[in-house]
Amino acid sequence: MPFEPRLIVVTGATGFLGPFVVRDLRRRFPDVRLRCLVRPSSGVGALRAHGVESVVGDLRDEASLVRVLAGADTLVNLASLGFDWVEGLFSAIRRSSLGRGVFIGSTAMLTRLSVRSKPQRERAESLVRTSGLAWTILRPTMIYGTPDDRNIARLIRFVLRSPVIPIVAGQARQQPVHVEDVAAAVSCALACPDTTGRAYNLAGREALTLLQLVRETVAAVGRRRVVVRLPIGLVLSVARLYCAVVSRPRLSVEQIRRLQEHKDFDYTAASRDFGFTPRSFRDGVREELRLIQRGADR
Repeated sequence: MPFEPRLIVVTGATGFLGPFVVRDLRRRFPDVRLRCLVRPSSGVGALRAHGVESVVGDLRDEASLVRVLAGADTLVNLASLGFDWVEGLFSAIRRSSLGRGVFIGSTAMLTRLSVRSKPQRERAESLVRTSGLAWTILRPTMIYGTPDDRNIARLIRFVLRSPVIPIVAGQARQQPVHVEDVAAAVSCALACPDTTGRAYNLAGREALTLLQLVRETVAAVGRRRVVVRLPIGLVLSVARLYCAVVSRPRLSVEQIRRLQEHKDFDYTAASRDFGFTPRSFRDGVREELRLIQRGADR
C-alpha cells in the first residue's frame, strides 16, 4: 500500500530544490497538509500559492524545529546534511511524533578524497539511520536545471559569451541530474514503503566525460567554440598560489582536485524501487538554455 501522510514538514523549502519538491508533493498528495520552516528573510509567496503553512525559524534554533514538527507525521529534509545544525534537528525529531522521513544527502558523501565536509555528512547519515524513523536517504549528484543553478547555468552563460572554453580533467566522468527529476524522486520515494531503511543514488540518465558535457552544452547553444584542455598540474599550481595570496579565495585546491574524480553513479535501485527515470543531459541542458534565454529577453 502507498504511504499516506497527514502532515508533511519540509525543511529547506526555499532553497534551490525546495519549490520543485513542494510543487511535486502537492501534486502527489493534494489533500495533505504541508508545512515549511522558513527564515524571517525568506519569501513565502510561492509556498502560499501551493497552500503551504509556514513557521518562521532557523535550523540552528531547536525551539523553532520543535514548533515546526509539532503534530507532523512526516519530514522531508532538503537542507544540506553537510553542516553542524543536524544535531539539533535530530534532537527535535526525538521530541516529535514523526514516523517517516526522507532526507536529501549527496553523492559527495561517497568521495574517496579527504574533504572537510565528509565526516559531517557521515555523522548526519548515521543520525538518520539511528533516528527511529522509517527513513529514506536520497543522494543526488550535481543538481541543475534553472537559471539559478551554480554549475550548468554558469557554463551555459560562459559558452554564450566566450569563444574559448578552457577545461580541466576533461576525461573525468560527470552525471548531473535535473532538479525536476530529483523533486519527483522525493515524492515517489516518500510514497513507496519499499524505500524505507535504504539510501539511493540519483543521477542523470547517462554518464558523460567533462569534455562531452561541455561539447553538449556548446551544441545546445549552437555557436562555434574552441575547447582548450588545461594540464591539471599547472592549474593546481596556480590554485595554490592564488589561495596563498588571496585572503578570501573563491576557489580552493580541494575543488580542483575534485574535478579529477569520476562522479558517475548507478541509480538502478532507485529505478527499480520507485520508478526513477531521469532525463538525458542533452534534453536537460536545452531546457535550461531556453529558460536562460527567456529571462534575458524580458
